[in-house]
Amino acid sequence: MHRIGIDLGGTKTELIVTGDNPLEVIQKKRVETERTGYSALLGQLKGLVDSVRTLAVESPAVGLGAPGFVDPYNGSVGSSNLTPLCFKPFQQDLEEQLQMPVRVVNDANCFALSEALHGAGKGYGMVLGIILGTGMGGGLVLEGKIWSGSQGIAGEWGHATLDPKGPECYCGRRGCQELYLSGTGIQRLYRERSGRELGSLQIYEAWKQGEDVDAADTMEIFLEIFGQAIANLVMCLDPDVIVLGGGVSNLPILYEEGLKRVSQQVFQGRQKIRIVPNQLGDSSGVFGAAAAAGTKP
Repeated sequence: MHRIGIDLGGTKTELIVTGDNPLEVIQKKRVETERTGYSALLGQLKGLVDSVRTLAVESPAVGLGAPGFVDPYNGSVGSSNLTPLCFKPFQQDLEEQLQMPVRVVNDANCFALSEALHGAGKGYGMVLGIILGTGMGGGLVLEGKIWSGSQGIAGEWGHATLDPKGPECYCGRRGCQELYLSGTGIQRLYRERSGRELGSLQIYEAWKQGEDVDAADTMEIFLEIFGQAIANLVMCLDPDVIVLGGGVSNLPILYEEGLKRVSQQVFQGRQKIRIVPNQLGDSSGVFGAAAAAGTKP
């Protein structure tokens, strides 16, 4: 079976075609995402798929990872930074355009699925994938299948409230965890203390050098919240492994001091907790989308 995987991002869209070997890429394309309107975006996706149809001739199906909340039963998208998608029958419309089966999945679920099947979570029964990037997302895979819950909101952990009186989130709530545990969250915490703008990696490096008090305060707050948040997930779900992705996942401190903070806050504190970096890198999303092609919720 040929599978077409599409990672639809706010800036870039990537497409791959895979065959019997799910990690062997037969064709790959990458373009800037069309943002001028819904019809234009559908047209762009149709053009991409049409350009590889001659390669995907054996029972082709499409899996697409999209940012935002995705209804697992009808593939509609909400609360997305790709606003043309919001509250449209996206999966149905794309199937009509392509005349082939399409499954639309939340992009964090795609990340978790690819790492569970082919990456750092391979061989584990319950894999929790967490993306710590510009924003924050999560996905849960049980025995090789995405588990999105009865209403599709399992894994929307970034919008759990940490501080009801905290800053306003784009989702309309206040104090969401995404505002603290993302790259932009680290930058905001540092800016509030120093009045200066630095990237999250720069803040981390300044903390390592030990000469920036504001960077030290920022990283301490980040680590404390990271420990609390992950510990809560561990006590609710008890996953076999937690796989981290996104730019913030490249900070070594997460697997050292971060893991220590989690362990300190887990009930009894004796459980073995595995927090590991992803193995598939930027390709996790598109491989997960391809893996979802032809499957059912």
